[in-house]
Amino acid sequence: MEGVIDTFFKTVKDYIFPVFCLGCKREGEWVCEKCFGSIDFSGQFFCPVCHQEEKEGMVCTKCVGRSFISKHVAIAKYQENELIGHIIHTLKYQYAEDILPMWKKIIETFFDQHKHLFSDFDLIVPVPLHKKRWAKRGFNQAEFIANFVGENTGLKVLSYVLIRRVNTSHQAKLSREERLTNLVSAFFIKDPANIIGKKIVLVDDVFTTGSTIQECAKSLMENGASEVVGFSIARG
Repeated sequence: MEGVIDTFFKTVKDYIFPVFCLGCKREGEWVCEKCFGSIDFSGQFFCPVCHQEEKEGMVCTKCVGRSFISKHVAIAKYQENELIGHIIHTLKYQYAEDILPMWKKIIETFFDQHKHLFSDFDLIVPVPLHKKRWAKRGFNQAEFIANFVGENTGLKVLSYVLIRRVNTSHQAKLSREERLTNLVSAFFIKDPANIIGKKIVLVDDVFTTGSTIQECAKSLMENGASEVVGFSIARG
């Protein structure tokens, strides 16, 4: 009976608020099969400091010693007016949580093609939101990503070990120089014993300058993590 009721309300919702493909605008689903097939899942592997393409996403020889993450991997490039950009924007700014199955499908498809990417790591940690921003949005999109990555890798997710103590300005609205200073001392570690000696995958939705993920990784490394790598849905 409960399933019948759920189906009824979904049918009513779809009739009143129809969903259109974010790629081709065809009615029916957030991303149709044809548009999903256009996503390149080969991955974005690049130096997290200078952003040049680098095998496995490792810090390049020119940037050694300048990064708190040893490598960064993204699924795709972020362009605001293209499919991946629309998928991220729909959840992050329109709060449409019913698009989450598509996020899950994207992550599952990527890890089907990159099965051993984080096989020697211990934990997954999402980049945190400040409590005021979480209260406004009602969720942390990085936590959704962390849970989906955990399902595909078997790694444990620690959602509340990394805390954002400063409600910083939105990074997307700042220049590169402002982004680099906006996050100084913005994070702290709760219960450091949970991360001592651990190899950690730090996840977020978009990697742009890398300032957010670097500051988070700094806190993790200074509190005992043995290695931190970055993972994101998109590379800005």
